[in-house]
Amino acid sequence: MLRLHQHSAPALSDNVMHWEAPAAGWIKINTDGSRNTSTSLASCGGVGRDSESRWCFGFAKGIGSCSCLEAEFWGIYEGLATAWSLRYLRVIIETDNREAYETIVSSNSRKVGSSILPSIFELLSRSWEVQVGFVRREGNVVADAISRLVLPNSLEYRRWLEIPLAVRDLVMADGIHAAPSGTQLPIQRAYDDLGVR
Repeated sequence: MLRLHQHSAPALSDNVMHWEAPAAGWIKINTDGSRNTSTSLASCGGVGRDSESRWCFGFAKGIGSCSCLEAEFWGIYEGLATAWSLRYLRVIIETDNREAYETIVSSNSRKVGSSILPSIFELLSRSWEVQVGFVRREGNVVADAISRLVLPNSLEYRRWLEIPLAVRDLVMADGIHAAPSGTQLPIQRAYDDLGVR
């Protein structure tokens, strides 16, 4: 079930400048696309964390030549596909790209014409709870960094179940601002699939 979610809402008066943990029982996946303007080569990546700011997974994928917007869509797709493969059932997925966010929440794939959008919509239609959110860049720094951990022309997909050393300091800095209060429930999932998606 798709629910629209505007976390760190895009209003100009919003002063939230860091990542915020989701509610208990949810996982939040922040995604980002990265594109070299001189080569047009792109990659995407993301990170899933729970209500206690614990690392659940990270991922990155080399995409090859594509637009900035297409790279953002690939990040969203890979984030959803990774969460589904690990059987997380309550997911918030956030992007810092307003056009990508608005395209998905309006379900308007014809206007954009992206080849990956139908796959995103198919994932969203499955039997799980998904909220799609927009977040400021300042709340998406780990996703931005992890998207650069693969070569854009490699078409390689990597998944980390533990925090990569290259982003550890950024993850720890985010966690300082996301301390939960009260009793937290574990994330609902059927099992961990440690193999290939």
